[in-house]
Amino acid sequence: MRFFCYMQHVVLMEAAYSTESAWLNGFVPQICEKLRERLVAHRGFHCPLLSSDRPLECTKPALKIAWDSGLRYCECDVRLSSDGKIMLLHDPNLDKLVEESAKPTPNANEITAEDLISWPLLQKDVHLTYLEDVLLTALESGSRLVIELKGSPGSPTVGSAVARLLQGNPQLLEACALVMSFEVPELLGFADAWDESIAETSRPKLLLLTAIPRENLEAKYQTLDLGDSAWPEKAATFLARKDLLLDGFYIEWTEKLSNDNQEALRKLCHADVCSIHNKVRYIP
Repeated sequence: MRFFCYMQHVVLMEAAYSTESAWLNGFVPQICEKLRERLVAHRGFHCPLLSSDRPLECTKPALKIAWDSGLRYCECDVRLSSDGKIMLLHDPNLDKLVEESAKPTPNANEITAEDLISWPLLQKDVHLTYLEDVLLTALESGSRLVIELKGSPGSPTVGSAVARLLQGNPQLLEACALVMSFEVPELLGFADAWDESIAETSRPKLLLLTAIPRENLEAKYQTLDLGDSAWPEKAATFLARKDLLLDGFYIEWTEKLSNDNQEALRKLCHADVCSIHNKVRYIP
């Protein structure tokens, strides 16, 4: 069973990031090789508090700094632009990435890719980027990308676009570690667009993300609860769906997984269909 661990974030060779980049470059080699090979930089090496000492999340510099430090895996979120291009972006809009005076911003699916790339962000020399461009960068360095699909109401699924991109450019498959989403329609879009008859392309693993059940959390984020006695039936139902092509689940870490729900987790992992994530994420 494969393990990943999600660290929080690093980028670019500019002086603005030199101190933080140097810290990462010194820290990563101290990690034992077995663990280092399984660490995943979540949205790249960035600062959740938007410090200018690190690149903005899901930007090329954030991913490249993580890869250059010796981490093999980065995670990113992808959305569609209004003209159907696959862009790296976590939130539906750009509000988190721009100056206060520039808010509110339109949703990404209302903006062309060209305008998204040229949109002024908090860090002057950092821009949004295409998924294809980032996959090519990963390919050049022998690195890999974990892709999370983010849907937008009223738009085609980004999942179908990602499937077409990977099958149309099979060399990029080597740079794709897996594809995942909280959103079943996005995974369905990927599965429907993937042509299994093309023998020379091997489909990346598809995982359904699920979070810890909590108040006011949308149902789509709580697809599988190991504290619920009905979890085996729910898991089996998802895995049996021929239209979904699901390979497993990506489950948010909670201490209950090491005590109350330990047996349920053991059974799920024994079936080789489970991964675990958190702010520091470790995936079986």
